[in-house]
Amino acid sequence: MRLFAGVVGAALVLVVAMLVSSVASASVGSSGAPSVAHANSSPTYTVAFNETGLPAGTAWAVHYAYVGCGCDGPHGTVKGTTSSLTVALPNGTYRYHVDRVSGYFVNVSASGTLSVAGTPAPSVTFAFHPVVPFLVEFTETGLPNGTLWTVSVRGNGNGQAASLEHVTESSYTTSLNFTLLNGTYRYTVDPVTGSFFNGPSHGKFVVAGGSPAPIAVSFLTPPSYTLSFVESGLPSGTNWSVRIGGGQTVHVHETHSSTTEMVNFSLPAGTYRYTLSEVLGFAVSGPASGSVDLTSSGATVNVTYRSLAPGAFYTVTFDESGLASATHWSVGVLATHTFGHSRHETQSSNTTSLQFLLQNGTYRFTVGRVRGYTVNISSGTFSVAGASPATVELEFSAIPTYSVTISEVGLANGTNWSVLVHTQASVGSVYPVRETLTANVSNITFELPNGSFCYVIHAVSGYRITSGSAKGSFVIAGAAGATITIGFTAKG
Repeated sequence: MRLFAGVVGAALVLVVAMLVSSVASASVGSSGAPSVAHANSSPTYTVAFNETGLPAGTAWAVHYAYVGCGCDGPHGTVKGTTSSLTVALPNGTYRYHVDRVSGYFVNVSASGTLSVAGTPAPSVTFAFHPVVPFLVEFTETGLPNGTLWTVSVRGNGNGQAASLEHVTESSYTTSLNFTLLNGTYRYTVDPVTGSFFNGPSHGKFVVAGGSPAPIAVSFLTPPSYTLSFVESGLPSGTNWSVRIGGGQTVHVHETHSSTTEMVNFSLPAGTYRYTLSEVLGFAVSGPASGSVDLTSSGATVNVTYRSLAPGAFYTVTFDESGLASATHWSVGVLATHTFGHSRHETQSSNTTSLQFLLQNGTYRFTVGRVRGYTVNISSGTFSVAGASPATVELEFSAIPTYSVTISEVGLANGTNWSVLVHTQASVGSVYPVRETLTANVSNITFELPNGSFCYVIHAVSGYRITSGSAKGSFVIAGAAGATITIGFTAKG
């Protein structure tokens, strides 16, 4: 008697074998009858795809594909010129999408999934709408002649309408035009270097059976002058930033960054407030914020950073419990500074503890996923303020797994064979699984969480499968054990 490959746990599994017949792809004519037959006949049920809105006799088509295990399930195209197209399909879950028809679009329901489970078989109806566009005009004032400007619009349409309603146009003249369907739209005008908005740069408009009034976009393009911030004290290549706000002619809010010693702004004359970013390991000598007057001759602000005293680092400890001995785990720490600049560090360990050396500040942490486990705290924050903070205690809990055995008969003793098991994409499992096991004994056993899975029996040289299926699926639901048996016969 052969020994089991793998440990068969005492937990129960519910295994529902759903064998997938080997099927050729089908191209279906206007009658709706498949042009090829299924190689291994399974009961089929008539699925109807219906349309409304197309003129009589208009050609249209729907593509469908099985989304269960394996890649050889029923798939093909049903096409015709009638308002209803049918195809005979065995039980299973299928994806579908309808082709675009020139001059028409399908909103929302252009694609989806359907499930065949005996009778009555499902039907899907596609509502086609004629493409009736209306002109929408944007006009601009205030830009120098020949300046490129851009507007993006986004409608509320779904399905095939999305590509017609999500549009970007640009122009070197004072106007640009869109042709849009009925609907509600939001627009955004891109910034133009050297110019400033003198009114809204975004908004909403409605197309309802006609063109709306032109939408005006106003720019100001006053003379601009250079405001420079020059830093000293940072190591070469260090990222730092300056945020600017204020002004008289136009109101400005800008943030510029640099990895050199200089940050420059091009702004109209006026008085501006500024704030310097924090830089990890350094402090600003003097005020980190202030104001500056920008005139036609420009202005320069000198900034000095100083390194924090050596030794101002503190140990931050993360301890774990619950993981199997030598299991690899990790924690990422993010120090967020002014304006979103950050430094990220990740530590990993296969012991029960890991540590970081960090300076004063507030930090976010994220615990890396460990397959087969959940953790009580997946993310959080902590502060370092002149001393090491309390240890962060992480408690991992194993996700229950259950044994499923695939058994072979007919192979000569000592013959290697293998099985691939992976999560069924259309349903899923507690955590993703893709695992291949090989054995030279009769049984191969997988330990798996609850979920839906596919299996594939790999070919064995000199043998063919004569009972059972080389591909199929099963469900693990924490109950009732079963074995999938595959029969091999030597090729004669």
